[in-house]
Amino acid sequence: MHIIQVGAVDKSSGLKSICNALGEEFGTSNIACLPCDVSDDDALKNVFKETSRQFGSLDIVINNAGIADERYWKKQIKVNLQSVINGTYYAMELMSPDKGGVIVNVSSMAGLHPVSTGPVYSAVKHGVVAFTRAMKENVAEKGIRINCICPYFVDTTMGRAGLKALPEAEANEVLKNGILKPEFIAKGIMDLITDTSRNGAILRANPWQGLMYQRYKEDMKSKL
Repeated sequence: MHIIQVGAVDKSSGLKSICNALGEEFGTSNIACLPCDVSDDDALKNVFKETSRQFGSLDIVINNAGIADERYWKKQIKVNLQSVINGTYYAMELMSPDKGGVIVNVSSMAGLHPVSTGPVYSAVKHGVVAFTRAMKENVAEKGIRINCICPYFVDTTMGRAGLKALPEAEANEVLKNGILKPEFIAKGIMDLITDTSRNGAILRANPWQGLMYQRYKEDMKSKL
């Protein structure tokens, strides 16, 4: 089974460290670490092509890259939403029509409940949720499933930076609720990958509900 995780590492040394750790656990022949600016469409497409070339197949894609600096809102749109859309379509092109595959898009609780301190972040993360839900029938035609996870604050570099940017009262409320560990998010992603009944599912991940699927009224399509 071969997986692409489209993520973000701040420095090349960080990527090298991750690659070394994965190589030790799974074997270097089973690992490919390819630096990429996901806002560059051609660069992202080349990562997908190179992964498919090296391993001969593509089974799982996790669109996980993200930034949260409101000063660079155009970059946010490219990284947080455009790359998710591109990654989904590239995956659909390369996944086997016989074996299918799974795509997991990483949104945020801000994709379900907008926050005033991050209006653009909220907008693009809402876009990831809507895109995932709207794509479920399109990918199903190719034997592919697509799902989305919406985490609360996570104990990562980006999560800690986001916490520092909040007003003191809001930051204290977040700390009171608790910060999620990356391992908890990984469990949610694995659930979305392995539960074959899930397609177009939106999984909430927060300290007060744990992992809980978002419930929606019947699709708008049935009302038209």
